[in-house]
Amino acid sequence: MRIIDLIRRQAELQPDNVAFTCVDSNETISYRDLMQRVDAVADWLRARGCRPFERCGLYSPEGPEFLVNALGILSAGLAVAPISISVPPPELDRIVGAAGLHWLLGADKKLVRFPFAGFVDTNEDCDYRATNPAYIRFTSGTTGPRKGVLLGHDTILERLATADAVLRITPQDRIWFRLPMADHFVVSVLLYLSRGAALLTTRTDERASLSKLASEFHPTIIYGSPESYSVLIEKLYGDLAAVRLAICTTTLLASKTRSAFQSRFERPLNPALGIIEVGLVTLNQREDRPDSIGTSMPSYQVTLLDENGVKVPPGKAGELFVNGPGLLDAYLAPWRPRTQILGADGYATGDFATMDETGYLRLVGRSKNRLEVNGLHFFCEELEQIINSYPEIQESIVFIDPTTRALSAEIVSRNESFQGLTDFLRQRLDPRQIPVSFRKVAELPRTANGKLLRVAGSPKARPQ
Repeated sequence: MRIIDLIRRQAELQPDNVAFTCVDSNETISYRDLMQRVDAVADWLRARGCRPFERCGLYSPEGPEFLVNALGILSAGLAVAPISISVPPPELDRIVGAAGLHWLLGADKKLVRFPFAGFVDTNEDCDYRATNPAYIRFTSGTTGPRKGVLLGHDTILERLATADAVLRITPQDRIWFRLPMADHFVVSVLLYLSRGAALLTTRTDERASLSKLASEFHPTIIYGSPESYSVLIEKLYGDLAAVRLAICTTTLLASKTRSAFQSRFERPLNPALGIIEVGLVTLNQREDRPDSIGTSMPSYQVTLLDENGVKVPPGKAGELFVNGPGLLDAYLAPWRPRTQILGADGYATGDFATMDETGYLRLVGRSKNRLEVNGLHFFCEELEQIINSYPEIQESIVFIDPTTRALSAEIVSRNESFQGLTDFLRQRLDPRQIPVSFRKVAELPRTANGKLLRVAGSPKARPQ
């Protein structure tokens, strides 16, 4: 079975139900209309020579056209490779080559063919085809070169079942989707549509659009980043009384954002950990564990290991390993099948976390964001969370300055000066963790997902 077959089944069961709505463009697509448009795209692709198992990139703006084209590529039997339009042209060229794309579908049905596309494996694509390929996604590149992740149809179905055992999506759910489809498509868009839910979006974050969506459609689930929830806190009129889950992912959730959302809407934020190689790993539904990302999905086994591969005791930080159904089928460029990626404890996420006696996890930081200052090792994320707790500081990023080699920080703040911040940090940190210099900036660089963009330990912030 293919994922598109599950969505088609929902269209047969509830043809008139809303599949997708973009509030500020007043465009609504029913399940019947969605599948008619998807099939038209599939027929159009076949007529132009697209064949099953070929790889087709999708490079177009977010919205209904993106959704219909992505599903149309899947319906035609090709593997879809969504690419955010925020990706610069040189990086787009690299992705096209690394993924061995046969086709690239752009806006307004501009289809480009690459007749000399190479094989992605060492067996003339036989190993690739054996995965029953469906989806190729390149990682964000926040901590290194982008890696191509390949998922087959069976893997996607396993992954969706694993997540839905906790999320329990139904046709009565209305999902306010606040992340880019190009980066969040499997355990999000495909999950929601395969379960018959309605997908709700806005093109902009204008107050009127946000408030119209909330008041007219009464979303039951919100899926977004900490940054997107900050926008709702600031701009949304009305309430979110129908919301049963407000899932917050992509990066660590600041306590200020969590508390402000709870105060404003009388609903908790639900921190989660999603990894493209694994899927939705955790979800926190306990209000009394505010600093936790929750426990793992029931089908997953999570293990925390130290640098010697030994399991760490409760409360001690270790690298997070995940095992279970729906893990990636392969990496591209170079080709590495699942058997070469997974170890005895599953997938090494690169995330460091602690776990208490009841299985609740707390993220500490990424392995590539680990700094050393005068023999002291710590994670950027740990220090940034403490800096962000200082009054009037909205967010921060810490790094080793490439010129001075000193620990430094860039900060987005309402205050003109940081008088008192150093004393605040001295009371909470080892002296070696206190930045030597602070610089105020208008904003911090982020990916389309909302993740901080770190380059070789130093940010590319835009000064104020």
